[in-house]
Amino acid sequence: MSFNYLNYCDDFVGFDNNKEFLPKGFDSFNSQYRLRQLFLNLSNYVLKPYCNFTKYEQRRLSIYSLKNAFEFKINSMLPTSNIKTHKISKSFKICINSTKIINNYLNKTTNSTFVTSKSLVPAAKLISHCFINNNMQLLIDKHLLFHEFVLNKIRKLHKDKNVIDLGDSICIEAKDICKLKIYTSWKNIEVKNPNIKDELEGAIESIKKGDFKQIYLAYPKDDEFKKQIPIYVDELKNKEYQIKAIPYSFRSIIR
Repeated sequence: MSFNYLNYCDDFVGFDNNKEFLPKGFDSFNSQYRLRQLFLNLSNYVLKPYCNFTKYEQRRLSIYSLKNAFEFKINSMLPTSNIKTHKISKSFKICINSTKIINNYLNKTTNSTFVTSKSLVPAAKLISHCFINNNMQLLIDKHLLFHEFVLNKIRKLHKDKNVIDLGDSICIEAKDICKLKIYTSWKNIEVKNPNIKDELEGAIESIKKGDFKQIYLAYPKDDEFKKQIPIYVDELKNKEYQIKAIPYSFRSIIR
C-alpha cells in the first residue's frame, strides 16, 4: 500500500514504519502522546474483535511510537508467554495460515502475510493488517474512525431507541418521535466559515424527500468549535426542518 504525503494528511491517520500520521491537535489532544492515545482508542472500533487496546495499554503505550505500540500488542497476543517457561497457552488455537503469518512476522521474511481467512487466530489477523511487505504499517480512514466513535456513543446513549448505521450517516428512530439523522465527518470546523458543503447537501436532499425533518452534522470538538451551530438554508424556507452542526468531544478517551 502506498500513499503520498497529502493523502496521508487529508484522509488517513496511523503509521508507516516509524513515520506517524496523527491528526492536528484539537480539544484536549494537543500533544503527540495524547494523539497516539486517541488513535489506539479509536483503532479498537475498526480492529475489533481481534484487537483491543485496554485503557491501561492506551496510556502506557502512547509514550512509544505507534509502530512499537502495535509490535508490543502483537507480541502480547502470540502463543508463547513472556514468562521464562515460555509455555504455549492452552486456549491458543492454531491453523496453517495463522502459523505461516506468525512465522513470517517473527522471521521478518518478505513473503506476503495478508490473508482474509475468518479462521485466523487474533494475533495472525492483526499481523496481516499491520505487517505488509516486510514493513509495519497501519493507515485507517479518519472519517471511518470518527463515524464508529459517534455510532458507539449514540448506541450507548439511546439504548431504548433503534439506532441504524446507514454507512454515510446514522439514523435514530423510535415510536411517536420524528426520526433523527446524523452525518459524521472528521474535519476542523471554522465557526465563521464552516466547510460543511458535502454533508449539508445530503441533509438538504433528505429533508426534500420528506424522510427527515431533524438532521445533525457531527464533527470533532476543538478550541474554536465548542457549541452547536444552527444552519439555515434558503431553499428549505418553506419546509419545517432543523439542521445543526454538533461538536463531539473525544475527552472521554483520556478519563
